Amino acid sequence: MPSELQLVNRVLSELGRLAVSAITDSDDAQYVAAKLSEVYPELLLDYNWNFAVVYRADNTPLSTDFSPDYIYSYQLPGDFGKFFKWAATGAQWPIYEFADGMLLAQTRPVQYYYISNQVAYTVLPPLFSRALVLYTAAKSAPTLTNNLKLSEYLEKEYEKSRIKAILQNDMERSVTTTPYNDFDRITYV
Repeated sequence: MPSELQLVNRVLSELGRLAVSAITDSDDAQYVAAKLSEVYPELLLDYNWNFAVVYRADNTPLSTDFSPDYIYSYQLPGDFGKFFKWAATGAQWPIYEFADGMLLAQTRPVQYYYISNQVAYTVLPPLFSRALVLYTAAKSAPTLTNNLKLSEYLEKEYEKSRIKAILQNDMERSVTTTPYNDFDRITYV
């Protein structure tokens, strides 16, 4: 469960720089911290990470009508990154659309899951943290080291680390079975 300073120091280490006790201690640390905050939301939205899923139930539509095609308009949360799925309410899946920071729907209330683009660093799984560090280092290397080979190497390491993080993430998802039918039978001889 890393802090921002720990992540910055890990990036600095990948770049061959000395660790700092505070982000303001060096220009390199400040640059890395800025790059970290720039690329972090990008990685959060790159995949449906379990730790970034947020549930939202909203029964208070906006009073202004945004669209004549939809009865209700709901304000999206400030940390809304992308839609994940509707909550299983037993009702039919609602007809919806996203426009101008709002969820337009025919139903009231709406209950859904979304991927947040702002998650505290302290909840990051270790494999995702590693991928984040490598990606930030790869994006920082050209400016801080002027070494494109290092940047390419870090990018390749990031790709490997990202795959491991995705595998871990997917192993933690619930497993659903397919419905039984005659066409899916497997026979062994």
